[in-house]
Amino acid sequence: MLSVAIPSSALINETDPKIKTYKLGLIARACAIFRVEEILIYRDPKLDESEFMKDVLEYIETPQYLRKYIPLKKNLRYVGILPPLAIPSHKPKHLKVGEVRDGVIRYVAPDGTRWVDIGLKTLAPLKSNKPRGARVTVRICSKNPLQVEEAKPDEYWGYKVKIVELGDVLKRKNVIITSRRCKVPRVDEIRGNVTLVFGNPEEGVFEIARRLGIKMDGECWNTIPMQGTRTVRLEEAIFATLAILNFICYWGEKG
Repeated sequence: MLSVAIPSSALINETDPKIKTYKLGLIARACAIFRVEEILIYRDPKLDESEFMKDVLEYIETPQYLRKYIPLKKNLRYVGILPPLAIPSHKPKHLKVGEVRDGVIRYVAPDGTRWVDIGLKTLAPLKSNKPRGARVTVRICSKNPLQVEEAKPDEYWGYKVKIVELGDVLKRKNVIITSRRCKVPRVDEIRGNVTLVFGNPEEGVFEIARRLGIKMDGECWNTIPMQGTRTVRLEEAIFATLAILNFICYWGEKG
């Protein structure tokens, strides 16, 4: 699993909620382009905007026809400026037999049948044990009558968002700390099944960990050697790092 961990203080340099929302859109785009499966937001008491970040990142990952089920929140005031993710789970309304798409369980009938909104005017019956309001992934078995079954997608389907503690992130296997203070990794050291940990615009991961009293050790990469600017913004660092992993892992799989 490819995961990205960012601090709850990731937007510390921004005061305008519109800009904060837009930057989260850039981060979401980077993660979706390079098939990140999990975005971890680790708490930083210097600025804890973890709930705001989670709300926006989850909103943009949700298919457009299911966003009506997301409760209206102050955190989502400016989601209209977010760029579309255009990932495979964001299906058009036109239905094709055999395709996989996401839905939300609207009702549970007395006989246990779940009735699912998959973006059409008609709800689809589904055999499932999931509760009302749950998001489900289904395959279209027929259009007339409308029949679906639970399914797992064969392609990249989006990311999950979790709020965590930095200490717990660092206990994971295959954790990679990103910092300009670290060595430039060799090509044979770069792999895709990792958790990449980033700092905020004011402090790197080492500085944040020191402030939190967390001992740091482990693998650390500088993925932007010879940078031409004084600093690299978080969204830029995420794009650059994931692009390198994607390129090298692609050729590694090609053999």
